[in-house]
Amino acid sequence: MSRTEGWFLIAPFLSQSGQLKARMIPPGSFDQLYRTFYEISPDLVCTLDGGGTILDANQRMLDHFGYSKGDIVGRSCFEFIIDTYKKAALDGLAEMRRLGIGPAIELGLVKKNGETFFGVCRGARISGDGKENEGYLITIQDISPIRKALEKAKVAEEDAKNRYSELKKAHDSLLMLERKYRNLYENSPDLLRTIDLNGTVIDCNQSYAKSLGYSKEEVIGRPISEFTAEKSHGELRNGLEEWKATGVISNREIWLRRRDGTEFPTLLSGTSIYDEGGRVVGRTVSLRNISDLYQTRMVMERDQAKIREQYEELKRANSLLEAAEKKFRSLYDTSPDLLRTIDSNGIILDCNESYARSLGYTKEEIVGAMIYDHTADKNLGNMKAILNSWKDGGSVSNKEIWMKRKDGTTFPALLSATSFEEGNSMRSNTVIKDITEIYMAKKKIEEDEMRIREQYEELRDVEKSKEEFLTMITHELKTPLVPIQGYVDILLAEKFGPLTDDQRRRLDIIKSNVRYLMKLMSDLLDVQKIGLGQLKLNKASCNLEDLVLGVVENMRPDMEKNGISPVMELQHEIFCTCDKLRISQVINNLINNALDFCPKEDGRITVKLFREGNQCRMVVKDNGIGVARGKLDKIFVKFYQVDTSTTREHGGSGIGLAVCRGIIEAHNGRIWAESEGEGKGTEIHISLPMGEG
Repeated sequence: MSRTEGWFLIAPFLSQSGQLKARMIPPGSFDQLYRTFYEISPDLVCTLDGGGTILDANQRMLDHFGYSKGDIVGRSCFEFIIDTYKKAALDGLAEMRRLGIGPAIELGLVKKNGETFFGVCRGARISGDGKENEGYLITIQDISPIRKALEKAKVAEEDAKNRYSELKKAHDSLLMLERKYRNLYENSPDLLRTIDLNGTVIDCNQSYAKSLGYSKEEVIGRPISEFTAEKSHGELRNGLEEWKATGVISNREIWLRRRDGTEFPTLLSGTSIYDEGGRVVGRTVSLRNISDLYQTRMVMERDQAKIREQYEELKRANSLLEAAEKKFRSLYDTSPDLLRTIDSNGIILDCNESYARSLGYTKEEIVGAMIYDHTADKNLGNMKAILNSWKDGGSVSNKEIWMKRKDGTTFPALLSATSFEEGNSMRSNTVIKDITEIYMAKKKIEEDEMRIREQYEELRDVEKSKEEFLTMITHELKTPLVPIQGYVDILLAEKFGPLTDDQRRRLDIIKSNVRYLMKLMSDLLDVQKIGLGQLKLNKASCNLEDLVLGVVENMRPDMEKNGISPVMELQHEIFCTCDKLRISQVINNLINNALDFCPKEDGRITVKLFREGNQCRMVVKDNGIGVARGKLDKIFVKFYQVDTSTTREHGGSGIGLAVCRGIIEAHNGRIWAESEGEGKGTEIHISLPMGEG
């Protein structure tokens, strides 16, 4: 190897002309630099031939395994591998011989004292031509602390301990070839960098550059402070002082900063590089990324805190347990409930005084008996099922069972059972509640419910008779009204002679009251039909605009008599499938109500018709006496009347709006009232499903 090649390997700063630039490591220090990297590696490093025989090992590996170099050189590496991992090692060696680079494999290894540990092994060819004289560089990372730390973190049963591995101390050893050094330096999984006396990076490996998010060219020539987290600048300065004083630095925790600003923890170790004259020219540093260990440490610290809390809680629980045991015995013996303890065969092991007294035995007579001895004959099957259910599921809750006393009498009870273990046997604590009083009360309630049902049926028959009677009376009342109305019409037509103005006025009053009575009878009949579900509808497609105009036109004389000209706001071509006569009846009722409640001098009635989604909407609005908001829903209740004695000329039956609601709801529609309050008018809204025109 030429001096020029040595310069290029350690500090790749040659120009295209081959001239060396500043801050180069002198060629004579290259072999020493190689040996330094070989020995300061935090890993266990050895050299194998193609058959797996150990040719060399660094001092860290010798110390870790407990051998001297004379003990280990010349022996097969498989002697130090646990049998179950030898096949994986053979496969890895074969792949390394084939490809030149071996896979990372986890192996179980044995030290001289018989102690075992786990290591991640990596390897690469460093010499030879693939035949017998080939050589391989092997690095082993001891991952036993990580495995142990992860196991402790998972189970959280033992105090977590910090498992940081000390980086191995460097010492002198044999020189290696340039190719070995470069292979070790470039392929090391640790972050390696070389700096000069000013703290400027003059070389680094790919792991260092890649971990920081840079290329090697971007890293070389920049001060190490640029790659150090701000919180570690002080620690870095202290490390430099330690290096200047001792020539080495070991196990110093430094946080590095990546290109994207993120940070991660490392353990830093390094030694000085000397020129041929013994002068310090720089320092080689190994930085081990300990993010996993850092996270594990944080988890372990949290687990330690939890374990301490759990320990304190356990102490408190233990201190309470003794008192609880004393309380339990007292509670067990003095409980008003019937308590017994049984084994899995149904044999009674213990009971309280309430149990013995309620069944008419002494405790000595009960202990050792079977639970079936205290079960009513009619419930023996149920008790066996409860015992099996307890054995299968471990608990039973509120199972009704009949118990049998010593004198043969029985009583109902609710049985609940829970499980506990005593030694290797399953036991049950059973709570039995005597529900004789509840049982008798339940029986009485059932009898009362039966009587109530009978009375309800009687009331339904009475109600039905009442409805039928009301229907009959309504029909009978209409019968005399027809001839009265007929004769009044004949008299008003002066078929029996001319009438005076006073006679005509009185006949008009009779006719008006007959018409009111006829409407009242019709409303009563409709209410009865609605209540009995007998209201029949003859539905057909209807243009609601024409229907509303027809009703308003028929009522125009009555409105004009009161000085009211209705305001019409009707959209065209709105169709609904409905019973035209019944919807006309509803509109007629609503306008009549509005007339009834409007002031006679300046009354206003507005009728609106419009579409709203897939619904037809009608609104009849007046400026009458209004309705209190708390009473809006009540005005559609049968026979309900708003108190309007001082402002209303006409009385009312309180059934008109109830009929309207029944008709609208029979059309699958909705009717409701809106009012700002008394004296502010009322709006009656109707919503019906749209139909086809």
